[in-house]
Amino acid sequence: MTAIIAFIQAIPAIFGGINNFVSKYYDAKVQITTARIGGDKEVAKALVSGVVAEGQTRFEFLRVVSQSKFLMALVGSFALPWIAYEWKVVLWDNMLCFWIYGVYGFTPPIKGNVGEWAGVIIGGIFGTGSVMAAANAYFNRRP
Repeated sequence: MTAIIAFIQAIPAIFGGINNFVSKYYDAKVQITTARIGGDKEVAKALVSGVVAEGQTRFEFLRVVSQSKFLMALVGSFALPWIAYEWKVVLWDNMLCFWIYGVYGFTPPIKGNVGEWAGVIIGGIFGTGSVMAAANAYFNRRP
């Protein structure tokens, strides 16, 4: 019982430590971004805040998808063929085939429209967001 009471009394300190860590992490990200873009701290804060907001949006999207069996099946049906292809390339061609037959396997690359679709589908499900793309465009415009 004493341990439970001690833990309950320690909860505010635990949350204070978490808040302090998050604040320091945010400040470090702003400093790194400021260094990358050449010293404009307000732009760096806006970029980091945008990345955080987009991460929250992506988390909300994943939460909504995880609560719907239909959406889970839809996302899985798009991702499963590409996941299977990647596993075939990695597991069979580069590991098991060499171990069993002594030679590496060969899986032809996906070309044409299907390859472009694969990039869009996997990028949409698992990729980085548009805020990071805008930030990279901003970084790349600087000499």
